[in-house]
Amino acid sequence: EDEDEDDEEDEEDEDDEDEHPVFTAKEAAGAFTALFRFVWPHITRYPKWLAIVVFGLLAETAFNVAFPLSLKYLIDDVLTGDSEHAYRTLIIILATLGSLGIVVSIITIWYEYYDSVLMSSVMADIRAKLFEHLQYLSAGFYSRTKIGTITSRFGSDMTTVDDALRHMVTWGVLPFLELLAGIGLMFYLNWQLASLALLLIPITLIGPRLLSGRAVDASYQERKAAAGLVAVVQENVSAQNVVKAFSLRRISKGWFHDRNMIEREQAIRSRFYNALVERSVTISVLMLHLVVFGVGAYLTYNEDITLGTFVTFESVFWELSYNIGHVTQFVPVAISGSGATKHINDLLDEPARGQDPETAAEVPRIQREITFRDVEFSYGGEQKQIEALNMTIPAGSRIAVVGPSGSGKSTVLNLLLRLYDPTGGTIRIDDTDIVKAKRDSLRAQMAVVFQENLLFDISIRENIRLGNPGATDEEVVKAAKAAEIHRFIRSLPQGYDTVVGERGNMMSGGQRQRVAIARAIIRNPAILLLDEATSALDHGTEQAINKTLMKVAEGRTMITVTHRLHSVTDMDKIFVLEKGRLVESGTHAELMKMKGVYAHLFKRAG
Repeated sequence: EDEDEDDEEDEEDEDDEDEHPVFTAKEAAGAFTALFRFVWPHITRYPKWLAIVVFGLLAETAFNVAFPLSLKYLIDDVLTGDSEHAYRTLIIILATLGSLGIVVSIITIWYEYYDSVLMSSVMADIRAKLFEHLQYLSAGFYSRTKIGTITSRFGSDMTTVDDALRHMVTWGVLPFLELLAGIGLMFYLNWQLASLALLLIPITLIGPRLLSGRAVDASYQERKAAAGLVAVVQENVSAQNVVKAFSLRRISKGWFHDRNMIEREQAIRSRFYNALVERSVTISVLMLHLVVFGVGAYLTYNEDITLGTFVTFESVFWELSYNIGHVTQFVPVAISGSGATKHINDLLDEPARGQDPETAAEVPRIQREITFRDVEFSYGGEQKQIEALNMTIPAGSRIAVVGPSGSGKSTVLNLLLRLYDPTGGTIRIDDTDIVKAKRDSLRAQMAVVFQENLLFDISIRENIRLGNPGATDEEVVKAAKAAEIHRFIRSLPQGYDTVVGERGNMMSGGQRQRVAIARAIIRNPAILLLDEATSALDHGTEQAINKTLMKVAEGRTMITVTHRLHSVTDMDKIFVLEKGRLVESGTHAELMKMKGVYAHLFKRAG
């Protein structure tokens, strides 16, 4: 119910953002630099490659400016000069341009290769940074966030940023440099015409200034809509058994249709505004060029400037127009990229709670006991899932935590694993407060078997070895034998090298559970945690695995959470929770004599 409320709040937030644009017109100009600010820290990690790219850009810019300048001398000195001097000038110009053309072509290919290396490395670093950040986000974040909204950052958002980086040099940086160099050359040729052009160029910025804010907002909203669509698909694929069993195809198609239409409307809005930004500049440049062309022709006719100057100026101005066009093409790409980076930053800005302070202590292997003292915890809001909890678990004992649904029993394991930290009280292993200790050292002496144990799409051998990455093949086999899954693995054509499929779906529930137990055994844990470890299995498989677990638990502290009470009758002690409070504790026999909550639950379970 809490997750449903979170989802509804997320949808309401999206609706609010549709009504109130993220970017105002004034902020739109800053959005064009957002992409650069986002990638610059990663670019500066590779100064050598960056230097090569900058050098190549400057060399290509210089040649692209020198080439039209040669037109002035060809027309004024070659076509209208004396034959001997003109011929010598022609040879010099052609030889110089030819030599420079070959050299610059080689430099261009050289720097474009390193531009590819640089930008690909930057994208790899961004993906790595985002993935690493995910490892430190709290369990609460994952409980309230749909998988699709996370994976969309690695999908559509990364693709959009990559597209922007791919065109940053050719559509953005190079045209911008040539734009600056071209303006300087125009002033060199004729300052009056250049001044006229510069006075009119700001007109071309009116359209983007008016429309960029809406375009950036539309791109950002499209990213969010795309994430919502991916989430629906992800959920549908994961729940295909439920969809088929309850004939939910029509309802699922309805959910998808709703999200698809939202994505369609946002895509229309985004693409239309991006097209308007580009088109407004194109039209403005065309009008500006007609004015400059007319004035230049008039000055040439009156012999105020030479024909070579006019032709060269026109050539430079056309090149200027093309550069403005290239920059214009990059504008919608940059807008989409800035929208994608904002969506990625939303995730990067999520506070990381899994990193330990430098002062955190190591947790020594348990010697005496685990103690809960006045522990309180709430997932959020006023309601407490755990309240005033006091428990002592002696080292080497086998204890169970039971209670009605929603009593907080699984929360106890979550707190012990430090998936969450208590909001009050302390949990200690011997004398160490686990909240002040290093998580990895705490978890290193623990192993957990869940109700639904996820296996990775790798071999059985590697799935078991995940419990102890340094384990030998012999230790893997020993753990499998202890989990009583070795004989089954040997019967497979590829044995331990058998790949289990996504989430381990090539194996039955009981087989997956035994592989998970082997993964726990190979860790050699001092504390074994079982979270409804057999609740999803049939009675016969459950009994067999419970026997295996009892053997595995010898010499270890075992804490099991379950609602199947017939499996805990032999435990050293049973703690009974109700509404987050400890209401009873004792052996099975003692609790049955009390005729309280436990006895009532046990009789109901039959």
